[in-house]
Amino acid sequence: MTTDGGATTSQSAPIVHAVYAAGAFKGAGVHNYAGEALGKVDEFVLDLNSGRIAYVVVSTGGFLGLGDKLFAVPWELFVVKPLEHAFYLDVEKQMLLDSPSFDRNNWPDMGNNAWTDQIQSHYAQKPYWNSDITDAGDYVGNDLLDKADRDRI
Repeated sequence: MTTDGGATTSQSAPIVHAVYAAGAFKGAGVHNYAGEALGKVDEFVLDLNSGRIAYVVVSTGGFLGLGDKLFAVPWELFVVKPLEHAFYLDVEKQMLLDSPSFDRNNWPDMGNNAWTDQIQSHYAQKPYWNSDITDAGDYVGNDLLDKADRDRI
């Protein structure tokens, strides 16, 4: 910290953004923390209204894209390790296999509320567009106090 005429300023390291082309991760391995291979990244599904990734489509089984099953998994469930070219999910393999699947030539309408509700409830997730947390990271739920002597958060 430096002081300049009574004003205090902080010099911190610049923020480094992890920005990659989505195509760079196509084919990346998807694993769980038990060490099981769950499949590969097949596609990213974008929410054009928010500019966010809504789902990662995971491909399992098949050979060279033939006979494989596709699963849409909410983006929030993934931990990405770009140096390993890998995605990690904290789910058991059977949970992925029990989720609604589709084939390469017959994609569901991912904007359909019934389909979205089915996927989100399977993974016990609340969709980001229906969250108590704003994009700025602020909680907007109950009337809570941070501390007794402070204003509402």
